[in-house]
Parts: sequence; structure tokens; C-alpha cells
Amino acid sequence: MIKVFKQVSYKGCPILIRQTDKWTYEYLLVFEDKFYGTFIENKLKWNQLHRLFWKELVTNQELNSMIHFLRKAAETTVESLLKEKELKKNESKGNNKN
Repeated sequence: MIKVFKQVSYKGCPILIRQTDKWTYEYLLVFEDKFYGTFIENKLKWNQLHRLFWKELVTNQELNSMIHFLRKAAETTVESLLKEKELKKNESKGNNKN
């Protein structure tokens, strides 16, 4: 069971936020033909075990918070990759001057 929650683009990079199983949420993105991503496991605490009998294990507010967090994490990854690309570009320009 895979549920896709959001498909967005940030600075030209497609981002996919999804749930891959009962406990795992992840983001995937493509930057310069390479995949990047991470996942979060959202296990229940001992005092939440009654939720195992619910149709959905998380509330809408918890789900929206998870989606928001993963989107911001993906955007931060894109920003880091762009900054790294810019640094490499500047280093290669600096090396050509010598």
C-alpha cells in the first residue's frame, strides 16, 4: 500500500511525498537526474496502542504536520544541492585563473 500525498516542484526539482507502509513516510526528489530522499518511521507510543483499531493510525493534523515537515526537508535538500553545485562551479572558476 503506497499513498501519494503531494507532488510538487521546487526550483525545478520534482518532489514526491508519500506513505510506503503503515508506519513509513518519505520524500523523493530528482536533482540533475539523480534521486534523493529520506524516510521517517512514525511508530505508535505505548499510550497510543488503541489506535491500532482505528481505520487510520494518525489524525489529520498529525498527517498534515508530517507532510509539511517532509516538504520542508525536501526543499532544504534542494537548497543544499544548489549551494554545493554553486560552490563547485566557483572553485572550478578559481582554479582556471591560476
